[in-house]
Amino acid sequence: MADQRYLPSGDEAGSAPEDRPFRPDIEGLRAVAILLVVLFHVGILQMRGGFVGVDVFFVVSGFVITGVLLRERSGAGHTSFLLFYARRARRILPAALLVIVVTLIAADLFVGTTDARLFASDGRWTALFLGNVHFSHAYPNLLVTRPASPLQQYWSLAVEEQFYLVYPAFFVVLLALPGMWSQRKRLVVGLSAVIVVSFLASVATTKVGQLSAYDSPFTRAWELALGALVAVGAAKLAKLPRAVAAAMTWVGFAAIAVSAVAFTIRTNYPGAAAALPVLGASLVIAGGTAAPRAGVEMLLRLFPFRWVGRWSYSWYLWHWPLLVLVAEHEHTTVNRNSIAENLFLVTIALGLAAGTYIVVENPIRHSSMLARNPRETLIGAALIIASCVAITYAF
Repeated sequence: MADQRYLPSGDEAGSAPEDRPFRPDIEGLRAVAILLVVLFHVGILQMRGGFVGVDVFFVVSGFVITGVLLRERSGAGHTSFLLFYARRARRILPAALLVIVVTLIAADLFVGTTDARLFASDGRWTALFLGNVHFSHAYPNLLVTRPASPLQQYWSLAVEEQFYLVYPAFFVVLLALPGMWSQRKRLVVGLSAVIVVSFLASVATTKVGQLSAYDSPFTRAWELALGALVAVGAAKLAKLPRAVAAAMTWVGFAAIAVSAVAFTIRTNYPGAAAALPVLGASLVIAGGTAAPRAGVEMLLRLFPFRWVGRWSYSWYLWHWPLLVLVAEHEHTTVNRNSIAENLFLVTIALGLAAGTYIVVENPIRHSSMLARNPRETLIGAALIIASCVAITYAF
């Protein structure tokens, strides 16, 4: 019998054991998330709240990572920190560090030494997955005149990795606690506590025009935890009536769409407003557990969505540097460039993303040699990060 932790592609099955091993709607939801972010950055007014795509990514990420952990626990009987972080390194580092280095070289060649040095300081922090900390000081509010950084999109990657620095230990501790509660109930209670505390912190610290709460792992943890909670509840969700589950997905999809067109940069965000896209994404995923091929999955499972979903990580990394560097080269800003020019640039970025996925992401993520040697993988990851940080001092 095939190992249910892995798909035929070699990817981990990012869903709970009670769920389908592969969720095409999740892949399609990634496409929705990246399209919202990209169209927001392009400057299309109808997508002025497209920044909520990041929130959708957080929910998806929490769901997928928890599904992987649950399947490992079900199949192997334990959770391996070594394997977890080795998988994360293979998945995240290659594309992330490649884009940092290429961006800094391009900045030096086409923008100028002064800005390249400024961006190099950004690169040091982003390579260490501390970009959110760095950018919260560099851009404390919307009035800062510092040039836009081509690496500013790395803040969300830093938030995710900081969450995952502690999440596996949190997961294991909850499962190891003595008592009469089942393991799933412990996870539900623990994740619910994180959701409540983090959400209240988000509401309490969010202020219009101030960005400190926007890129904090403490105000965003509830979004990842809610995705995780959906994965934990898969067995219960699978018993929902098909019609009810399908309706949930359309309601969730509508919530994401409404937030994307109704919110603006003046919205008090994340705060309570983030609940709309976050709950929307959660409903899409939760409903999809009991309604395969029904509901919004009828749309999300189409190949255009699935292919964009596969390239979404690299597209997220590539599109912003291209927009910023071209704007800087033309002595303007991204939001002053024409929408047509920005659309052309993000289309080029999509091509770069597809190439990165084929040449860099997939070969390294699916490397059998690296998979067999997780300890060596992590040592190599540390050396590559150190090398990337060292390169930033060349500018």
